[in-house]
This record gives sequence, structure tokens and C-alpha cells, in this order.
Amino acid sequence: MSEIFTFSLDLAFAMARRYCVISLFLGVLPVKERWAERERWVPPGFVAVSTVFYLIISYLPAIRRIFYGNGDAMLASRASILPMAISLAIMLGYCLFFYSGKRSRICYLVITAYTLNELVMFTIHPLFSLLLNGISVMIEYFVVQGNAFVINNFELIFGLYQTLWQLSFYVALLLMLSYAMRIIKRNLTCAGRELTGVQEVFLAVPSGIGLCFCVMLRSILYAYHGRQIRFLMDEYPETRLLVPVVSGLCLLSIILSALIFKKLVESSEKELLLEVYQNRIGDMEDHMKDVERLYDGIRGMRHDMKNCVADLEVLLQNTKRTSDSGEYEAEVRRYLDGLCLAIDELDMKCSTGNPVTDVVLSRKIRRAEQERIPFEGDFIFPQGLGISAFDLSILLNNGLDNAIEASQKEKTPYIRLESYVKENMFFIEIRNAFSGSLKEGRQGAVLQTSKPDPEIHGLGIKNMRNCAEKYYGTLKHTSGKGEFLLTVMLQGKEQK
Repeated sequence: MSEIFTFSLDLAFAMARRYCVISLFLGVLPVKERWAERERWVPPGFVAVSTVFYLIISYLPAIRRIFYGNGDAMLASRASILPMAISLAIMLGYCLFFYSGKRSRICYLVITAYTLNELVMFTIHPLFSLLLNGISVMIEYFVVQGNAFVINNFELIFGLYQTLWQLSFYVALLLMLSYAMRIIKRNLTCAGRELTGVQEVFLAVPSGIGLCFCVMLRSILYAYHGRQIRFLMDEYPETRLLVPVVSGLCLLSIILSALIFKKLVESSEKELLLEVYQNRIGDMEDHMKDVERLYDGIRGMRHDMKNCVADLEVLLQNTKRTSDSGEYEAEVRRYLDGLCLAIDELDMKCSTGNPVTDVVLSRKIRRAEQERIPFEGDFIFPQGLGISAFDLSILLNNGLDNAIEASQKEKTPYIRLESYVKENMFFIEIRNAFSGSLKEGRQGAVLQTSKPDPEIHGLGIKNMRNCAEKYYGTLKHTSGKGEFLLTVMLQGKEQK
């Protein structure tokens, strides 16, 4: 009966421990699309596979003899290194098969999860061993003193104590392991974007050091010499303190690396947001300069208009008095042409129904004309949908800037801008000549810039995506047949 209870307790602990290990992936990486409908079965599947391997290694004498050289007991702790490596490989293969994401990140999560599992065990096991030895000495003391109750119930007391010790050890290990996993997850889920090589190394080094330390401990922890067993902690008593301390420090370094990583990511995000705000301020400054130029021109025209009218009257009078009216008529025509040209400089290139988008589109059309890029525009401001003109200016500024830069590289450049309203949805389409290839993120989620310093120069797309998400919309891009199409969909807000 006691053997069945011990086996059941060991099995339950093995399954719970493996679930804690795989829980590091939950919420950090998504499962692959083909397994999305069965996502909830992925963690239990790992628990089942890894537990079966554990039971085979632990309870089949023939298999134990292959790995440990003995079917009854492990003759040396170093014999556990190979099963440990196989178990780690099983987890790595399982996670690579079921979870999507960068392979290096999956490897980091697997090694970190497995290392945390080992470090927690080596941190608390020596402490519980000291507790076990202390209580064993106390029981022996009562036996030596002739305590009748202890002597008559020695097997029951010692067996009950061992069971309680084992149960408390399992509970403490699971609580500490699950807590460590939660801390790591909480700090890793803050990074939705891909990690740089330096960031990956920064996170991986503490886990690698911890794993190497655990392998070293397994190689020297104990070994049988004839009929005697030699424990590292018996021969070197100071290791009873050093092993849990070093294991705890390795565990702490992994957790601190995740915490520091989160702080670095947050600091980087703040810098990116600052860059976003600076870009928006730059757009506003350009807008204000265009408005100031327009109003200055209008004021100047009003100031000069009386003189212009007086000059025209003099020219017309001279035309009537002289017989050679052709010369004066040509002079009047040139004067009027110059006046029309000055007025054209003040005129908006388009009329969208909103002064902000008028200025933005007029500026982009002028830039396209300077670059000799044909520009066709059919944009109407969506009145009544509650969409901010400032947000639309961000979408138009960044989208048209990208279109102009892409068209500059084409032999037959062109840009077409269209917008339309469908029920409560507002759509913007920007087309431009494009014969190159797109560079996307590893998961295809974000269009990347081909410029150096992508963290800075990729802000245009990020700004546009943020604006679209603000209105519960989307930003999509496609390319083919020599054309790039950027589509922005915005959902109108209810007007109060």
C-alpha cells in the first residue's frame, strides 16, 4: 500500500513539475496556426510525453540498466546527465514543433525553463536534507534514551515523517518554481517585438551559466565506491551552504536579467514614443509654416491689390490714347499673367473639405511635382465620422512620404490617392509604382524599413498603425505587378 502511495505521489509531483516548466510558454509565444484550434491541449501533451519518458527511465529496470548501469539504483549522480539531456531535447523538439516564433527565442525559453527547474531543486533540497537529518538525529536520540512510545512505533513515526518531509519538499519546490516562472513571464511578455542579438545574449547567458552549474553538480554530487557511497556534501561540509547559495544566486541572476530586460525595453519604448512625438511636432510645424505662408501671401496680395488695380487702369487708359495699342495690350497681358501666377502660388492644390488635410495634400503634391512624379488624388475628408484631422494628417504624411520615396526609384513613377466611405467605415488607398521586394518581420506582422537604424526610420509605419488601431481599424499592404498598395481602414466614432 505504501508503495502505491509513494508511486502516486511521485507521479503527481512529476506531472505538476512539468506543467510548471511548460507554463513559461503560455502567453509568451503563440502556438502555430495549424494547432490554434487545439491550443489548450498543447501543454497537457507535453506533460504527458515528458512524464512517460520519466516513468520509463525511473521504473523500468531494463532501461535503468542502460542509462544507470544498474536496474535498482543509480551508481553515480553523473549517470543522470544523459537522461537530463534527452529530457531537455524532448522539450526543445516539442516546443519547436508546436510553438511559433524565432527559434533562438524558443531555445532560450526551453533552456530557461529547464534551468529554473534544476536550480530550484538544488536550492531547496540541501536545506530540506538538513531538516531531515536533524529530525532523524532527534528520533535516534529518543530511541537511545529508551522512550517506549518512540521505540514501539519507530517504523510508523519514521515512515510518517518521511512522507511529510517528501510532501512538504514537493510543495515547496512547486511553489517556488511556479513563482519564478510567473516573474519571468511577466517581464518577458512586455516585449512584443523581436529581440536583437545583444538582447538575446543578455538574457541567455545567466540561463546558460545556471544550466552548466547544474550539470556540474550532477557530475560530482555522489558516487558509489564498492559498497560505500561518497557524498560531496559529506566530504566537503562547506558545500552544504555553498550549493544552495550559488544555486539561489544563479536563479536570482536569471530573474534579474528578465527584470532588467523589461526596464530596457520600457526605456527604449519611451525613446521611440519621444521620436514619434517629435515627428508629429515636425508635421505640425510644417503645417503651420504652410498656413503662415498662405496667410502672409494673402495679406501681401491685399496690400498690393490697390496698386495693381491702379496700374491696370493706367495701362488701359494708355491703350485708349495711343494708336499702337498692341504694345500696351501685351504689357497688360504680361502683368495679368504675373498676377495670376502670384495668386496660384497661394492657391491650394486640392480641396478636401478640411483645411488641415488641404495643407497636407497640397504640400505632398508640390513635392511630387518637384520630383516629376505624376500624382492623382481623390481624397474627401470624412465629415460626421468623428475622425480627427490630425490623425488623418499622420496617415497621409507618412503614407505619401513612403510613396514618393519609393516612386523616386522607378522608371515610370506614379502615385494615386483615393478615399471613400462605406457605411461607418472610412478607407484610404495609396498606390505607387514599385518593382522591388518587401522586407518584413520574421513573423510577417510588421513591414520593416530598408533604411539603416530601423528602430528610428520604421516609426512611420508604426505611427500609421497606431492611428488605425485608435479607430479600431487596420493597416494592410500588398505588392505585385509593379505596384504597391497601402490600405487603411478606420471605423468612425459615434458623434455626441
